[in-house]
Amino acid sequence: MTLLFLHPVGLDAHSTEWLDIPELRAVTFPGHGARARARTGLRLEDMADEIVGWTTGPLDVVGASLGGMVALHLALQHPSRVRSLVLSCTTAAGDPEVMRSRADATAERGSAGMLDETLTRWFTADALARKPLDPQVAYARDRLIAADAGALADTWRAIAGHDVRDRLPEIQAPTTCVAGLVDVSTPLSVMTELAEGLPHARLVTMDAPHMAFLEKPGEFSDIVRSHLRWVGSVA
Repeated sequence: MTLLFLHPVGLDAHSTEWLDIPELRAVTFPGHGARARARTGLRLEDMADEIVGWTTGPLDVVGASLGGMVALHLALQHPSRVRSLVLSCTTAAGDPEVMRSRADATAERGSAGMLDETLTRWFTADALARKPLDPQVAYARDRLIAADAGALADTWRAIAGHDVRDRLPEIQAPTTCVAGLVDVSTPLSVMTELAEGLPHARLVTMDAPHMAFLEKPGEFSDIVRSHLRWVGSVA
């Protein structure tokens, strides 16, 4: 059994460094971290297929934001490989207009030009006001500054085409949906709708923003461990 983490837009596999889950493994999506930009037109479905090619055996998949969207496609396209899901601050459908607008702005202004807007959407004002920044927040800032703007724009466009709402009943894997109570990107109502659309899901809340796993890594780690115990009890 592999416990696998899928990261948000602009970050990479190193985003798990602050989680207290030694067995957790992570991948880096195309165009993120040290990975080269993928071909134009890459879809979230393609990202899910790539993960299957890199791994073996059953997977417990933890996905945050973009990673949660890819996790949904992974469960739909390769159900025999996914034992369970933890979906954090994510959605079953991207807003096409918002995502395409964000893609265009990223391509025009560059990654650094989108930095303040993105960090404000991701973290609480208190976290961003700390001097020095907590290391996990500084990591996110640095990754966004260094990110390939074209690759990020491609990713936002891929999210614009993401909509699996009608297929949620197909996902039989036990799922824990994690909602951040101060998440402005995927508010509680969105996470509640996602949990209600899945046949075997439970909803857990955190007093946290969109990057719940980074701003409160200890609490998030506890939720993942609780999820694995729950999955073991219902298996």
